Amino acid sequence: MKLNQLDSKIVRESYKSSLMPDRIATWLTGKPSLDQKPLFKLHWSIYVAAIISIFFVSYFIGFANQINTPSIFITLISWAGLVFSSRRMAAVILHQSVHDRLSGNSRFDQFIGDLVTLLMITQDYKTYKVDHCQTHHAPLSFATKYDPIVQFFSVFGINLGQKKESLYLNFLISILSPIFHLSFFITRLGYNINAQRPVRSFFSLLYIAAILVIPFKITGSFEALLITFVIPMIFMYQVSAFIEVCSEHAWFENNVRNKDDLMKDPYFYADISWGRFCGSKYPEKGSLKKALWYLEQIFYHLPVRLFILVGDLPQHDYHHRKPLCFNWTNARYNREAATTQLEDGEPEYIDIWGLHNAIEYVFTVISKKNEDYISEFNEYAKE
Repeated sequence: MKLNQLDSKIVRESYKSSLMPDRIATWLTGKPSLDQKPLFKLHWSIYVAAIISIFFVSYFIGFANQINTPSIFITLISWAGLVFSSRRMAAVILHQSVHDRLSGNSRFDQFIGDLVTLLMITQDYKTYKVDHCQTHHAPLSFATKYDPIVQFFSVFGINLGQKKESLYLNFLISILSPIFHLSFFITRLGYNINAQRPVRSFFSLLYIAAILVIPFKITGSFEALLITFVIPMIFMYQVSAFIEVCSEHAWFENNVRNKDDLMKDPYFYADISWGRFCGSKYPEKGSLKKALWYLEQIFYHLPVRLFILVGDLPQHDYHHRKPLCFNWTNARYNREAATTQLEDGEPEYIDIWGLHNAIEYVFTVISKKNEDYISEFNEYAKE
C-alpha cells in the first residue's frame, strides 16, 4: 500500500508501455516520469484568474440553461466546472494565500483568499489561516485530536475506538446524509454571517441575496437555484472535501508521540504524510487486464483527479516539507526532484497509489487506536 520511491517509480514508468501520452499521464497521476521537466512555469496570477473564470462561466451557463428548456448535458458540464473550480479555490488558491504564496504581498493575498471563500460561502481567510498555519502545521497539534481537520470529521463518526468496518460505514453515511450536509453548510454560513465580522457579513449577505433573488426573479421559482448552485456547491463540494481529508494524513498518529521527540524532530510530519497518486501499474500481459486498466483510469482515477485530488493535493506531503515554496504550480516536479535530493536526516518520501488505498491506510491507523491508548501519553497539545 505504502511504496518507497523505487517501487513507486516502477508504477509510474509502466505508463510508458500504455497508449497514454506521457504528459497526460503526469497530470493524471500527479507524478512525473523519470527526468521529466515542466514545459513551462505557470504564473500564479494566470492560475487564479483561470480558476475564478471557470467558476463564473460554469455558474452562468448552468443558470442560463435553466431559463428555457434545460439540457442535461449542459447541467452536467456546469456542475463539473463548479466543483472543478471551487475545490481548486479552496485547496489551492485559499491554501496558498494563507501562506502568502500568491503575490507574496500579505494584504493582496488576503484579498484573494477572502474573495474565493466569499464566492464558495466557506471558511473565511482569517479563521482558516489560524486553523491551518498555527494549528495544522504545528508539531504539537498536527494530525492530533486538536487538529481542526480531525475535529471536523470526528463529529461525523471518523473517530478512535472504531472498527474499520464502522469507519467505512460512517464514511458512506456521512457523504449521503442530509444531516451531514446541512451541518456542514451551516458551519460554512457561520464563517460568513457573524456579528464579530461585520464587513465580511455585509458582503456575504449581499452575495447570498443575489444568489437567491436573481434566479427567482428571472425564472419564478427556486428550481434554478437548486440545480445550478445547491447541488454542485453544497452537496458535491462537501462530498469532495470530506473524501479528500479522510485520505490526507495518518490522523491521530501524532497523539502517541512524546512531546520532546516531536519538538526535536524537524520531520515530525514525514511518516504520517504521503504522496497520493491517481493511477495503478499498467499490466504487462493480458488484453482483458489492459482493457480494464484503461477503464479504471477513465472512470475512476480521472474523476478523482478532476474533483477530489485537485491541483497540488497529490503532492501535499511536499507542501508540509516545503510550505514556503513559491513555485507551487509546478509542485509535482518539485516533489519529484526533492525525492532524490534529501537533506541530512530527512526521511524518504512515501507514495500511495489510488485514493482508495490512502483511505484504507488512514482507516487502518485510526482503527488500531483508542482513547485509552492515547491517554497513556502526555496531553501535550494543551500546554
